[in-house]
Amino acid sequence: MTDELPPRATAHDFVRPFVITGGRTRATDSSLRMETMVQTVGRPRDDLDFEKARIVDCCYEPISIAEIGAELGVPLGVAMVIVSDLVDDGCLETTYSDPVEIELSTLTRMIERVRAL
Repeated sequence: MTDELPPRATAHDFVRPFVITGGRTRATDSSLRMETMVQTVGRPRDDLDFEKARIVDCCYEPISIAEIGAELGVPLGVAMVIVSDLVDDGCLETTYSDPVEIELSTLTRMIERVRAL
């Protein structure tokens, strides 16, 4: 076993957030919040780009938009734009809930994921 370090990421290995969102900074659905829970609807589609496909894959169980951002390693705003697009495309459905009614374990998990960003 060698003690070699993995190669460093170069500028070519990083996709800027504005490229992922097509330059958009706001979700089309202004009611989305970081604690909004989303879940995959139906079967996965083959025509989704990389980031959208990853989000659909991680949403078979309900997950908050904040957790999606942490899972993908993207800023929360980017996650909200992509999730909004997927909701508009019928790939995800949202569950709006009052933040006071969210279970403590869910809130704790969301806080941990956001801190991981």
